[in-house]
Amino acid sequence: MTLICIASPKGGVGKTTLTANLAYTLQRLGLNVTVIDFDSQDALKLHFGIPVNDTQGYVAHAGTSADWRHLVRSTPSGINVLAYGHSTYEERYNFESFLINKPEAFKQALQGLCKSPGDIVLADLPPGHSGSLHAVCRLKPLCVTALLADSASLAVLPTIENKSFYPASVEGHIYYVINQLDLRNELSNDVYGLLKKRLGASLLGAVHRDAAVSEAHAQQISILQYAYTSAVVNDLEVIAHNIMRLLPDVLATQPLSRAKQ
Repeated sequence: MTLICIASPKGGVGKTTLTANLAYTLQRLGLNVTVIDFDSQDALKLHFGIPVNDTQGYVAHAGTSADWRHLVRSTPSGINVLAYGHSTYEERYNFESFLINKPEAFKQALQGLCKSPGDIVLADLPPGHSGSLHAVCRLKPLCVTALLADSASLAVLPTIENKSFYPASVEGHIYYVINQLDLRNELSNDVYGLLKKRLGASLLGAVHRDAAVSEAHAQQISILQYAYTSAVVNDLEVIAHNIMRLLPDVLATQPLSRAKQ
């Protein structure tokens, strides 16, 4: 099973948008992509053409089943989506209990979504500590940490480095992406320079700030479709290629030449 989680110790870093754009980019590399929303804000679905007033989701049912395949929604993009959906307090509680107390059933549910080497699952996690972060990390995913080139992200970085954010089980699997980078801003530029030195080879890349990203989101289409000439598209491709190099089993079955098709 190839599992990537997108997480961050702080909110407001564009984590959900990053998840969606990486899903589209990895799909262009020839992978069969499924995205799962673990955040009760239920925002990930909006990047894949599912209307905001569509309340269907997997959380209301996932806590009672170890087979989530029937809860997956196909989208016109070709990316499969498990939207969080509308849920009651009791349903959310049951879901969190399922994640924490039934790790084997949770693992079985995710493995059911990956039937071939070209299948990949991206998990969009809520900001900060959560039961879903702990449950997903038990499965030793590739952890992509979204940060901004600002003082707030620099301040929370020690919580990752001193192992108080991610569980010890994912040590050696933690990587970073700097999102919404604005090199015209002096502070952003300075912080980015510090982060590059501090993170070294664990930095997968940076995504530059571009209004086209928000415009694409407003139209519920990918930045790759909306503005293919944007520098953001190149940023995403660099990050996706770096992720693929960390996943040798997937890389062996999917030629990277498909990225430009």
